[in-house]
Amino acid sequence: MKNGDFGRHSRTSSPGPFRRPDLGRMLRALAGADEGVLDQVPLERTRYVGLGGVVLGTAVVAGISMWFALSQVLGGAHVAMLVPTVIWMLIVLNFDRWLVSTVTGTWHRRLLMLIPRLLVSVVLGFIIAEPLVLRVFETAIVQHVIDGRQAVLNAERDRLLACNPRVPTETPARRDCAGARLLASTTEAGVAELRDLESDAEKLRARVGTDRERHDRLFDKATGECAGDSREGMSGKRGNGPLCRRLDAAARDFLVQSHLNRNEKALRTLEGRITAMRGPLAGRQADFAEKIEAGIGERLSALPRPAAPVGLLERMRALQEVTAVNAYLSGATWLFRLFLILVDCLPVLVKLMGGTTAYDRMADHANRRDEEIHDRRLQLRTEARIGELELQAHRDVEDRRRQRRLMDIAGRATEAQTVEPSRTPWTRIAFPENRREILRGSSETPSGRR
Repeated sequence: MKNGDFGRHSRTSSPGPFRRPDLGRMLRALAGADEGVLDQVPLERTRYVGLGGVVLGTAVVAGISMWFALSQVLGGAHVAMLVPTVIWMLIVLNFDRWLVSTVTGTWHRRLLMLIPRLLVSVVLGFIIAEPLVLRVFETAIVQHVIDGRQAVLNAERDRLLACNPRVPTETPARRDCAGARLLASTTEAGVAELRDLESDAEKLRARVGTDRERHDRLFDKATGECAGDSREGMSGKRGNGPLCRRLDAAARDFLVQSHLNRNEKALRTLEGRITAMRGPLAGRQADFAEKIEAGIGERLSALPRPAAPVGLLERMRALQEVTAVNAYLSGATWLFRLFLILVDCLPVLVKLMGGTTAYDRMADHANRRDEEIHDRRLQLRTEARIGELELQAHRDVEDRRRQRRLMDIAGRATEAQTVEPSRTPWTRIAFPENRREILRGSSETPSGRR
């Protein structure tokens, strides 16, 4: 181990067939503590064991809150709810661990880092606190929901009864009956038609009675005249005299003009139709009240029953309604809610109130040292790479220079072959030595001889 490493990860357990779990080490791991740094300041272990316990406790509270929320949504507890409960607890656990383990440095830097984390913890606390608040005040909330459901059922039953009278001929007692009429298309239509027929028959019966009475008087007078009656307006002479014929003609003319026979026939037809309708309609009216009651029961069955399970959103709405009219309950719910929010913020608050400790300073120093080592390592790698690139560039330049010299030598040799014969031996004698000197000089580098 190198000097200045603070003994990171130097604590190792002795080998053996069985090793008892170290609860303190686990709690310190939840607080994000480095055991290597704690080896240098062993008195700090107690602090981080307590901080890890706070982080674990907050996660347990979050798990319980999730369990209650799921049970309220699903209408009861189930073993499958353990899966999302454990997942949520691990999420909160790791989040709080990140909040408390990444804050180092001076108190100015710690404060700037902890304030936004504290705000995040407050928001998370509200989310965790609400199911627990609903669970604690469950009795008042559920009773309010039951009372509200019963009130809705009673109001709807009264409305349906008022809009659907047991006797179909009666007029509904309420005007706001939109969507509340149950049997408006069967019995009422028959009753209305029967009423119209009875009204027409009554009018025709009155007319027929009047006409029949007048016709009977005319006929009786004509008959009496022809029989020799001596009543007022008669001649008292028996036989078919002029007055007898005139009165008989008046009776026959009135019978034709009043359409008495046709009206009597129409009246008999109407009375037959009325009689035919009254039988089936009376049968339908007999069970009308039962049908109305069955329709009301079916309509009310679609509404929530008072004993049905209460959902999460319904509980939240009931809590708002109850606290709106009960100041004492409202204050109690907010106090309990703030308490749970404070519990969720405890990891950040404990870290903030603990101040800057020796462990924090050593961990910050170790982080800065590791950062400097990393930067220096990158710098050395960069310089080495730059040197390799410069050396390669220099070699490329020398290779091109050597190629140009070889090309110049080849050109001189070609020129030497074209000169006069008397100079050719001397050129052939001097040229190889000159070529060897050029090749020897081109193989040299600025950093030495190869």
